[in-house]
Amino acid sequence: MRRRKGFTLIELMIVVVIIGILAALAIPRFMAASKKAKVSEARTVLKSIYTAAETYYQENGLYPGTGTFNDASTKNTGWTNVQAGLIVDRPSGYPRFTYSITTGGTNGFGAQADASNSYDQSLHDVSVITIDKQGVTAGGTW
Repeated sequence: MRRRKGFTLIELMIVVVIIGILAALAIPRFMAASKKAKVSEARTVLKSIYTAAETYYQENGLYPGTGTFNDASTKNTGWTNVQAGLIVDRPSGYPRFTYSITTGGTNGFGAQADASNSYDQSLHDVSVITIDKQGVTAGGTW
């Protein structure tokens, strides 16, 4: 009798199970790394808003007024806080966070990035990220 070459069904099933186990281990790590990168992007945008607010303060003697820069819940990519007079590069694509200045004028400066209404469902459990007058960020945990 001639010996057949190839894989048996058992061998193929073992390979499929091994690939499934590896995928089950890798996908959660990839998702966590992706979320961490998105939170890092929000911190970078807040630092840009902080830098622009400090420049505004140097030129005008007070911080810009409160307001929202975009709305992550409606995928609005426009920076709507024109009255603040800030020039900030926005992230490309749809915003994942709603950025806003929470304290302004003569009271100091504070801003935040909030993902609670984001179209990106993976960010709904991320806490609000804030930045204060000293440029210190806080939050962004899940």
